[in-house]
Amino acid sequence: MYLLHLNVGCLKGGVDANPNDPETALKVAMEEYNKASPDIYLYKVMKVIKVQIKVGFEYTLTVTIARTVCKKGSMADVDGPCPIFTDPEYQCRFVVFHSEWFQRWVLLENKCS
Repeated sequence: MYLLHLNVGCLKGGVDANPNDPETALKVAMEEYNKASPDIYLYKVMKVIKVQIKVGFEYTLTVTIARTVCKKGSMADVDGPCPIFTDPEYQCRFVVFHSEWFQRWVLLENKCS
């Protein structure tokens, strides 16, 4: 098991298919979180607390996220100039898996409090 620190500012562009990239796993987690959230506003990562990489391309990501002022479906880029609200912030645990067989990413777990 490996522990890594990520630079959240590097998450730009589309989702890369690189299974060895924890930044891609984080991007997938946030895209899926925002799709599933009933909120009309997007959320983005404020701080990466911990990243664990397990055998088989499974990533456990512990992050702090916050609600932005950008609405879903807007042209705003959540990784760029989308300001956040100051409150509330949530600590989330995402488990993301890259399937070699299907060549795709899957969000297996999403817990925020």
